[in-house]
Amino acid sequence: MSSPKEPLSNVTKLEEERDFLLRSLDDLDQEHVSGELTDQEYETLRNDYTRRVAAVVRFLDETEPRKVGAAISGRVWRWLAVILSVGILSGFAVAQFSGLRAPGETISGEIDRSPRSRLANAQRLFFTEDLEGARLAVEEILRDAPALEGALVLSAQLHERAGDPLPAIRQLDQVLKQRPRHVDALTLRGWILVRINDQALQEEGIRNLDSAVLQQPDSFDPYVFRGFVARELQGDLDLAIQMYESALDRDLPPEMRTQLKATVEEMRSDLGLVAKRR
Repeated sequence: MSSPKEPLSNVTKLEEERDFLLRSLDDLDQEHVSGELTDQEYETLRNDYTRRVAAVVRFLDETEPRKVGAAISGRVWRWLAVILSVGILSGFAVAQFSGLRAPGETISGEIDRSPRSRLANAQRLFFTEDLEGARLAVEEILRDAPALEGALVLSAQLHERAGDPLPAIRQLDQVLKQRPRHVDALTLRGWILVRINDQALQEEGIRNLDSAVLQQPDSFDPYVFRGFVARELQGDLDLAIQMYESALDRDLPPEMRTQLKATVEEMRSDLGLVAKRR
């Protein structure tokens, strides 16, 4: 009979591998910024490490569900979110900013300085990773139009990316006070809350995501995030499959579509194994 210490030893090794991969991802960012890695080398290594992190965390979840439940927070959540968000962000950026005119430029070539036009420019900065430029732009917009919903949501996104959830939640609450069914605000609020290691807040976040999904939006991110939570937090593979299939019915970026299809097939296989054991 195996020693009861062996599973703990295996878990410890997996946790060490997870932490090593997360440190490696941080190192990659620094090496890329310093010019030690080309863009292609950076993307190749980053994609490989993120896949490995996801695999290790998933295996930990199967090995020690309670232990890993507390571990899925902080940087682990950040990198799991990267796996989901890369396709979402790039898809949004291509859809919104691939036109011939620069954001804010009118047909005559003059620059439109209205809040909504400046918001388009701030969104472009955000989705091209110029976070400081986006922050300065959105702060200026909110000084002139403090109730502009799109600017409040973008500002909340910037706070969320900076790891500062409280002001993000406050701004999303401001949007939801004006429009309680605002899909983007509900989605982002839910995604922030489910990553906080507090059961009551996680349940509230799930309700936010459910409210977004119930409106059957054309955007796919509410379904992707809800599916992720169903799988990783709730262990509900049936619901996760349902959510991911709803996302697949939307206009997904090709890489995201391929990833979600593979994930759905994996979950179907897991459900089949469970059924056979019964």
